Amino acid sequence: MRKLISLVAGLVLCSVCAFAGLAPGATISLLTSEPCNNAVFTAWGHSAIRVCSPADGIDRVYNYGVFSFGDLSVFLVKFVKGETDYRLGVTSFDNAYGEAAFEKNVNFYEQVIDLTDEEKDKVYEALKLNYKKENRYYRYNFFYDNCATRPRDIFEKQIDGSIVYPEVNNTMTYRDLIHEYLQKMPWFTFGIDICLGSETDAVVTDRNLQFLPNYLMEAYAKTGVQRGDSLRPLVLETKVLNERRPVPEEKGFADYLTPMLVCWIFFVLIVAHTIYYSKTKKPDNILDAPLFFLYGLVGSLVFFLMFFSEHPCTYPNCNILWLNPLQLLAAALILFRKQSKAAYYVVAAVGVMALAAILGWPLFTQKFHPAFLPLMLVLAVRCANFVLVRRKNL
Repeated sequence: MRKLISLVAGLVLCSVCAFAGLAPGATISLLTSEPCNNAVFTAWGHSAIRVCSPADGIDRVYNYGVFSFGDLSVFLVKFVKGETDYRLGVTSFDNAYGEAAFEKNVNFYEQVIDLTDEEKDKVYEALKLNYKKENRYYRYNFFYDNCATRPRDIFEKQIDGSIVYPEVNNTMTYRDLIHEYLQKMPWFTFGIDICLGSETDAVVTDRNLQFLPNYLMEAYAKTGVQRGDSLRPLVLETKVLNERRPVPEEKGFADYLTPMLVCWIFFVLIVAHTIYYSKTKKPDNILDAPLFFLYGLVGSLVFFLMFFSEHPCTYPNCNILWLNPLQLLAAALILFRKQSKAAYYVVAAVGVMALAAILGWPLFTQKFHPAFLPLMLVLAVRCANFVLVRRKNL
């Protein structure tokens, strides 16, 4: 009988320990690291949740932005397909602070969330549940499911009451926001504008602004929790944990080679070559084949992202008019069947589509990168030259 009582008492004690909440005085916070230009994936900033309970010996940071390159070729394939899985990682606060303050040298903020003891326990239990091996991985989505939206969703689900966000009346689009954060990465902006379609030019709702850590932090500063007739601020206290140290910026030659400059120089060179070579009245296959091949290679990526990728905002994409797989066929025909009518008609079709992109520029809801215009003109010029030269030989 005593053994049975001891066993039951032990089980009860274990259950109590297993579900024991955080000690009084514990705090739960939203951490925000401002953007850093060290790498593309740090250009947007970062959000995480801090659980600090000195009495329990706990000071952990829960981070939904962990990913691994692993096999780079496999990672790139998954990334293009939109099948990149991120996971919840846990580290000590000291490590998180060290990364923000010393490795990245960025402003680092903490917003202590005003939670009841019961709400703190619920948030902590939800984080522990998410960190279980079978739960910690999730399908990353840049705009809708990332390191900022996950902490927000945790708080929304575990807080007793309605979270009342401030009205922002935002007028910016997703593309505007991307450009805002990538001002010092012009070539990456150029590449993103190739890949993302017209949905990127939709005005972002106030709630969806929170996919960016800085905007989530700004929203939280003015957010309240409605419970019955009472409305309390969501954030109890805001702390500046680290201020960015001024670092002199040195510009190299490559910093002046912007997409606009490079693309217009390319256009001038192509036009000059076309005028000079046109005197021979012969097809310039040595230029046209690799040119169409390069356009078609990028066009194949645009085509894949439109129809086969899980990435958001890649369909529809008006860039398909001047960047598409048809250009690969044009390159192959120019190389291997340069005298055929097929080459003539395929190149003519490529030229008509490029012309449609140029003329439709002001009419499309999709916003093109300014550096696309010289590239479209290059394509139109070379297609026109090919058609004019070949027409005489048909």
